[in-house]
Amino acid sequence: MKFVLLGTGTLVPDAERGPAGFLVEQGEHHILVDGGSGTLQRLARYGVDARRLDAGVYSHWHLDHCGDLAPLLFAMRVGIGGVRREHYPIWGGQGFGEFLGKLEAAFPGWIRSDNFGAVVSELSLQGPDHALLPGGIRLDTRPARHSAGALHLRFTSPSGATVVFSGDTGPSPALAELAAGVDLLVTECAAAEPDPWNSHLWPEAVAEIVSLARPKRVLLTHFYPGLEEAHALEVVGRCGIPVARAWDGQVVELG
Repeated sequence: MKFVLLGTGTLVPDAERGPAGFLVEQGEHHILVDGGSGTLQRLARYGVDARRLDAGVYSHWHLDHCGDLAPLLFAMRVGIGGVRREHYPIWGGQGFGEFLGKLEAAFPGWIRSDNFGAVVSELSLQGPDHALLPGGIRLDTRPARHSAGALHLRFTSPSGATVVFSGDTGPSPALAELAAGVDLLVTECAAAEPDPWNSHLWPEAVAEIVSLARPKRVLLTHFYPGLEEAHALEVVGRCGIPVARAWDGQVVELG
């Protein structure tokens, strides 16, 4: 299994990092995870035709995580080179189906047709849930401390390799539980100081989660202006776990 970091930034314009977007690659299967603006281009740069994706998984439906959903479905619906005939499966938190329905209402006839559309499977926001994805990937989820149906996501390959993506979240015991002992934890580290709304993480909060979970490796994403990279790495690095800031285009092979 490979975990490809397509976008490791925020919606704040950045020449080096785009909004959140990731790819789980298992053999010939490709599963998109989130997908803010620019994800389709970054997929193409990696060599994956977005119209041929096997599935999508969304941590939540804020624009920096799903801004390319309507363009993606539009490309699948009418893209030159062959209109997609099979439905596109999506997994997201409870309420994602309603959100998609509003997108379809906003773009009538453009992202759904008689022979193509996205089919949503909703996951619990009240407790643990799971699903089996294409390629034999197991998805396990926990509710995150955020809005817009937010979830923590854990992907396990048929060989047992594991990666957890935090999604957007405040301090979360559920994230530490889900990430316990995983091969890779990809976590937001958005703020320089404690978030008064407890909806994002800061370096000390990330360090607490890492200390509890003890993953084998940590990548930090979703830095907002004002958070110094060196400070974040120093604070989280005190846990004794290898940590680095993620970058767009990074590919992690997990076995």
